[in-house]
Amino acid sequence: MRLLSKVNHLVVHCAATKSDQDVTINDLHKWHVVDNGWSDIGYHYYIKFDGSVYPCRDVSYQGAHCKKVNDQSIGICIEGGYGGVNNFTDVQLDSLWELICQLKLKHPNACVNGHSHFDDKECPSFNVVQWYESMLENKGFYL
Repeated sequence: MRLLSKVNHLVVHCAATKSDQDVTINDLHKWHVVDNGWSDIGYHYYIKFDGSVYPCRDVSYQGAHCKKVNDQSIGICIEGGYGGVNNFTDVQLDSLWELICQLKLKHPNACVNGHSHFDDKECPSFNVVQWYESMLENKGFYL
């Protein structure tokens, strides 16, 4: 794996799963490492419906989540989003917000975008930039 030398982007993804589908870190590992032959899970973080945040790939290394910016981004995947449906929970989005705030403290110049910002994809099934700007307006930056 290559080292991640700079972080210009925080890229939000969805797991493209249904709201009744429980996707674990082991599932992500199977999909990425066993099925795809990658060296690790492509995302740096994974957030479950219950708001639990799981570290995946070490943030010292480039991810495998958004081809155009893997060399300059941290990838965050949230459970849900199947078929382009925003089925995310409030507690899950709160955890996403807290994680982004923590990451922005370390990487203040990083832009926050969804995968769809870089590629013609539905992922992550909501407009991340609009959500992020709304959160800044309503909650303000904290931590």
